[in-house]
Amino acid sequence: MITVTGPSYLDVLMRVPHLAAEGEKVRGHVVRESPGGGAMNTAAWLAADGASVRLVSTRADDSEGLMLQAACDGVGLHVHWVPCDRTARALVLVPHGGERTIYTGHIAPPADADIVTAVGTHPGITWSSWRDAHLRAAAAAHGTLRATDARAIADDAAAGSQWDLYIGSAAESPGGVGDDLLAATGARWCVLTEGAAGGRVWDTVHGWRRYEPSPVADLSDTCGAGDAFNAGVLRGLAAGADILTACARGAAVAAQCLALVGSFPHPAPSDEEG
Repeated sequence: MITVTGPSYLDVLMRVPHLAAEGEKVRGHVVRESPGGGAMNTAAWLAADGASVRLVSTRADDSEGLMLQAACDGVGLHVHWVPCDRTARALVLVPHGGERTIYTGHIAPPADADIVTAVGTHPGITWSSWRDAHLRAAAAAHGTLRATDARAIADDAAAGSQWDLYIGSAAESPGGVGDDLLAATGARWCVLTEGAAGGRVWDTVHGWRRYEPSPVADLSDTCGAGDAFNAGVLRGLAAGADILTACARGAAVAAQCLALVGSFPHPAPSDEEG
């Protein structure tokens, strides 16, 4: 079982000619509204890949929350919802020929006890994308393989938090990640993605090595590609693969996401639809 936990959003994906300067008004068009947030995206791609997965996240009983539930149902994703006052939204701006920019409307984080109770003591892999350090660690306390975002490495090293796997974007760790920080967290692996260039992977035996990207025949946008990559890596490790093989699986799932509009896997057509 793979447990994924973190906040969820309703993404509003908008294409714009360019990002606005301060005080500028830019006319764009809304491409779609779809579920989002790293945890939900990763869990949905795991479900679409046939993994045994459950999501522990937050939503309210509002129209946005019902859209999230319907989308999860569409890909066969089991969710344990922790109630919140209002479902969060994210505005995703995609300029022509540029990288996406995301604005999120955060909700107050739920209580540690609510998430820990929902996560339970299930064995297996736990991926926690909560940014609040106490909540993130509490949510993964019972996982036999604990994984989280690489942006937390320095904070975890300072706090003495122990994690098995970090995955993140190299662009968000411009100075790289030192072996001393990884040693302080007890990490077994660390993966830093570099977009179309593939990325780098670290383990305690080989140090840093490179992995290659998967080809993308028809690039649509980059929204959610990192989350899809995470899903492939977790799926590979759950199946007993070594970290390089798991990264190759992650690159293949990311390539599927890059060919779609938005960050969420499209549900398979029903028998009635053909």
